[in-house]
Amino acid sequence: LYMDNLTSKYEDADIVQPGGRPIPEALKPHMHTFFIKNNRVRLRVMLAIAPSEPSRGSIIFSPGRTEFIEKYLETAADFIERGFNVLIVDPRGQGLSDRLLDDKIKSHIEDFGDYVDDLAYVVKELSPSLPQPHVLMGHSMGGTIVLQSILRGDIKPAAVICSAPMLGLYDLDTSIMKLAIKGLSALGLKTKNLPLQRQRNGLPVPFNINKLTSDKDRYRHWAAYFQTSPRLRVGPPTYGWIVQALKAMTWVNSNARQLKTPCLIIAAGADPIVDPSSNENFASMSRSNYKVIPGALHELLLERDVYRDQFLDAFDSFLKKFNI
Repeated sequence: LYMDNLTSKYEDADIVQPGGRPIPEALKPHMHTFFIKNNRVRLRVMLAIAPSEPSRGSIIFSPGRTEFIEKYLETAADFIERGFNVLIVDPRGQGLSDRLLDDKIKSHIEDFGDYVDDLAYVVKELSPSLPQPHVLMGHSMGGTIVLQSILRGDIKPAAVICSAPMLGLYDLDTSIMKLAIKGLSALGLKTKNLPLQRQRNGLPVPFNINKLTSDKDRYRHWAAYFQTSPRLRVGPPTYGWIVQALKAMTWVNSNARQLKTPCLIIAAGADPIVDPSSNENFASMSRSNYKVIPGALHELLLERDVYRDQFLDAFDSFLKKFNI
């Protein structure tokens, strides 16, 4: 019935399947992808309804920079098998949501609050299909977004779980770099890409120099989306995106002590993108539960099972502790 309601109310959206790659069997009959418009920005969303009745609650997931719904289909299948409804939203400027610049490959945002507004709007719009309790989740950039949404009071979940949340970036999150980037952005380079960045054309780098995962198969599957579907590609961040990211990280970190929602921060021990110490510091300031997975690279849910299973075990234990 919920599928019929969504079909009649919203515009259907594609699911990209490189080479006909199958959707996980546990997920396929229970999911639907469609567009929801927040003001003028069209957002692609995926809603999956748990096969068990009644639902255990809802997982609301915000992806990281460059990411898209399909990257998390395996994870969504894990969640509905645990009895949760699952909502994933392509952030504006990514996936099949509307792009923000004429050059559609640029990774840009005017204000990180726009990401928060989008997520909160979709959650409110789909609230009849999202039974309580709500567990808000985010990876990397998505971690910043969900923490910001809770601290601003836009979304009020029962719990929040963050995977390698973007709370401190190697190389960029230094006083000198902050001043340089803000200065160049103010001089009119806001929508220009940072120099010397890989993936300028939105295509993935070779596996042996990637910073995301040590799992060859999962990396190959992820890369196939960008290789075969140009409309999913996202290039390096603009100066404006970095300025707004630094501003958002500073605000979230400075308000860590105001977090009252039960929270689990899971860091990747060998993360070359987000500094794990920034995750630990936030967890300490916010009195959150904290776990580090030694040896794991940035993409914990795209990692080898030896690391990914540790994430899911921590997920299960944390929710059990709070009777979710």
